[in-house]
Amino acid sequence: MTDAVAPRDAASTEVWEHRPMFSATDKGSRITWLAPGRSPARVTPRMLAAALLCLVAWTAATLAGSAVLCGATSTECTVAVGQGWLIGGALVLGYLAILAAVDLGERAQDHLGQRRAASMLVLAPLLTGITVGAAAGADLALGADQRVRQVLDGVPGTEAVLVSAVVAVLAALWGVVVLVRLPGALRLARRRQEMIARLRRDGRRYPGRLALGEVSYWLHSDPELDVTVTYDSPAGRHSVAARMRTSPDRVPRNGSSMIVLADLRGAVHLELDLEAGVTFEPEERYAPSE
Repeated sequence: MTDAVAPRDAASTEVWEHRPMFSATDKGSRITWLAPGRSPARVTPRMLAAALLCLVAWTAATLAGSAVLCGATSTECTVAVGQGWLIGGALVLGYLAILAAVDLGERAQDHLGQRRAASMLVLAPLLTGITVGAAAGADLALGADQRVRQVLDGVPGTEAVLVSAVVAVLAALWGVVVLVRLPGALRLARRRQEMIARLRRDGRRYPGRLALGEVSYWLHSDPELDVTVTYDSPAGRHSVAARMRTSPDRVPRNGSSMIVLADLRGAVHLELDLEAGVTFEPEERYAPSE
């Protein structure tokens, strides 16, 4: 039995839970989800503003940290405020920088529907901010000494310059890798969301059954399992091997009802059939061992 995908997919997304999510093509952080009724995502001005805030926060926090290191390692490195106030300011700025990165990550995951693209969107401004802040900190400390040779020779009191410079270089190299890969990650996430939206709109819907396999690994304490979904179509019975990413408390029981969305191009999207009633395995069964 088959039927066209009904408009019921355009449901409210306010309480929609994307876990468990399935993919017949991707694994790990590349598995992509799209809330019912939501259009494939693009990077919005609001996300760019959040990324800019993240960049500024990490620049300020790293610069403050470099200034603290400079004051602790060199008596010639002078700052306008006391060391205690400087340490306190660096801690506050570091906390705000972490909050900015977490907020950007949550926005990006909710919008892009993919952990990999979201993490790269966070890392790009974060690493850029660290690079700028550490480079500025090294320049500030170097300006106090005015002796590059002493830094290269490891003379005591020049550690701040060396540490800041190393941090700036490492962050810059990592940042270049991220920036090169970021456009491709964003395109992949959008293509996957476009496929899901197209199958929900134009694909054929088949009822299926879930067969759980072994846990491949845990990512951030969430299990990823090899699964198989079987379904019947006019062409006969089919089995689709896939990966399921979920949380320990949302592992559906073996034999749970599934929805298989497919088209003539061979594209397949798998979803748990929530309307059929879902029961989950005990949370402790799929919690990672200590």
